Amino acid sequence: MIRKPLQTFVWILLPVITFFLGLSLRPDHNPELETDNAKILTQGQTSRGLVNRQSIKSKSSGNNNNSAESISSDPKLNSSALSGTKLNSTSIKRIGQSIREELNPLKRRQLFNELLQGMTLDNAREIREQIKNFDQDSSEFRDFHFVWGSMAGAEAVINGTKTSERDLHVTMTGWASTDPDQAIAWFNDLDKLDDKRLSKDHLKRSIVEGLANTDPDRAINFISTLKESGDKDAHRMIHDVARKATRSMNLEEAGAWAESLPDEGMRQSSIHSILPRFAYSDPESASKWAASLDSDISSTAIHKVGEAWAHRDPPASAEWLSSLPESQGANTGLETALHHWAGRDPKAASEHLVSMPDSVGKDRAIRGFVSKVAHEDPQSALIWADSIQDESTRNGALINAGQTFFRRDKSAATEWLQSSGLPASVQSEIIRAR
Repeated sequence: MIRKPLQTFVWILLPVITFFLGLSLRPDHNPELETDNAKILTQGQTSRGLVNRQSIKSKSSGNNNNSAESISSDPKLNSSALSGTKLNSTSIKRIGQSIREELNPLKRRQLFNELLQGMTLDNAREIREQIKNFDQDSSEFRDFHFVWGSMAGAEAVINGTKTSERDLHVTMTGWASTDPDQAIAWFNDLDKLDDKRLSKDHLKRSIVEGLANTDPDRAINFISTLKESGDKDAHRMIHDVARKATRSMNLEEAGAWAESLPDEGMRQSSIHSILPRFAYSDPESASKWAASLDSDISSTAIHKVGEAWAHRDPPASAEWLSSLPESQGANTGLETALHHWAGRDPKAASEHLVSMPDSVGKDRAIRGFVSKVAHEDPQSALIWADSIQDESTRNGALINAGQTFFRRDKSAATEWLQSSGLPASVQSEIIRAR
């Protein structure tokens, strides 16, 4: 049977969130699904983290018919799930077997969609048995656990402590995306549980990722709360929030969003996440924007633009960075740019180095150049490394090039080292690579 192009298109693009549109959730409680942590399951969550059925119905009006038509067009599929009928054990096993046997990825996804759309609290564990051996990085494995977390809340999360698969993070993310109030309340009480896998350190990133899906501002507030409680790495969790919050923004809007964040750590981390996207597509505009900043994110912005630009056009990146006032960001960017430039055209890169005046930036640029050239010509790399003015930077570059030299030609490297006059500590580091 030849399928309509529109139907095929729908199968390709149907994301997991649309699965919620067809979910037939039962609000009744099944005692057989209780775990040993039943008390924790009910603390602060009278609804047990279920997706609001009425909300789903209101949002899905006008969309379900098209999805159902596309999926049910294949006569191999049972359309009972699409009509809201709960899948029984026989149907679940049949569909699971079909998924494992199906080679066409579109049909596999179509079959998997039927499982998700017929999923309830009662049959979730049976469905999981059919997909638990899937690649744990596959969309099917992750989508199932996201949906189960959205439906079952703590029950699904706690189940993840009893499995060998990597499902804990995804179920927690699903719950936080759907019912953030209950998810956060449960998270705050985790210290009451005697379960090392259910520690806050394990699950805090899941909470942030889930909140970022629906409410980036709340995700930022959650991160701020963690930082106030003494979590020194909290600002690093802004990465996912930044990408999602700014995905429809232009460069100026994304930059303004980053600058509005409550502390320097968040601002810098957000720049690390969002700026490469603009730097790869339009490095000239990104470079002008980065250079115009006078805030605490300026150096970070310059570094990220220079780094991204270096992958695309190392000479242009190096020329731009060399023209800027010296800063940590410019120096770090120069190291990256000269590393890539040396890989493409070492002669031109070396000529650029010769033209640079002595500075911290030149030292860092030479170190980047040496790190690349050492693999092809360690002796030349050693000569360049020895020209670095700063002692610490010079020793680091000499160690890098010397270790490479020893791996390529032990005899010649030994002879060089004996006459190098390098400090004993540096020689020891070089020899250690043998």
